[in-house]
Amino acid sequence: MAPTIKARDDVDGCGCLECRNIETTTTNRTVLDALAWSVRLFRSSPSIVAFTGVLILANRLLETDSINVLPLPVIDVFEALTAFAFVFLIRAYVGTIVAGELTGDPVTIREGLHRSIARIPALVGVILLLVFSSMVIPSLLSLPLLVLAGVIPGNPVEMVGFPVAATVVGIVFAAPFLFLLFKFWFVPEACVIGQYGPIKSLRVSWRITTNYRGKFVLIVVIGIGSAISLYLPTAPPEMGASLASLNPVSSIISSSVGELLSVVWAGAYAHIYVQGIVSWTQSS
Repeated sequence: MAPTIKARDDVDGCGCLECRNIETTTTNRTVLDALAWSVRLFRSSPSIVAFTGVLILANRLLETDSINVLPLPVIDVFEALTAFAFVFLIRAYVGTIVAGELTGDPVTIREGLHRSIARIPALVGVILLLVFSSMVIPSLLSLPLLVLAGVIPGNPVEMVGFPVAATVVGIVFAAPFLFLLFKFWFVPEACVIGQYGPIKSLRVSWRITTNYRGKFVLIVVIGIGSAISLYLPTAPPEMGASLASLNPVSSIISSSVGELLSVVWAGAYAHIYVQGIVSWTQSS
């Protein structure tokens, strides 16, 4: 059975590290250590590579004309399913495998798939809550601006200038979204590894990102840097048309490598969740 890692207050019985069979080394790893550990996990868990490879292949086929014989609505459904599977199910499966490795209780492929699929309702519930929050909170924050714009005579955009107005609107709408994305980043791990419900998963992720703010910022910086390095144009226009034929191949390679690295990061996220929830437990 796949292990469940929760906070001590939510555990029946003793929740110390020894009883959970979690080594002190696990709690002391840095972000880079967790990432290196995740890479080694790929080597010892070929099922992760196999499932990831299937989804990457599906994504590449959907991006080409290989399946244009299918009706457009069917293709849209396939794209939605593969996106959900890649963003959430693979991350859930990786998280389950990570939990087993960190507790010395290896998870079988069947157990990993069962846990991932069983937690789909909770993941969907969290997604709905996040979408609702990302729509409602920016709208509420923008109400004072709308009221002010209605009170001020004339056109506010002409008064302050378009760049200033666009910046203000962008901050009002983007800042809350990015903040929520930051605070709720570990919700999938809380849902799957901790088997928390949607609302409790939000609270757990909020607490972890509060305690591990510096570590998470480092994750974001490295992740953004990796994405930029992979998705920069591989054949600039000034290099000539002779390399134009390489662009599709380079794009396919960079996209596939980027998706593979995102799964490696999923292992690091699961590791940091375990560190966070255990550290939270120790400090409670």
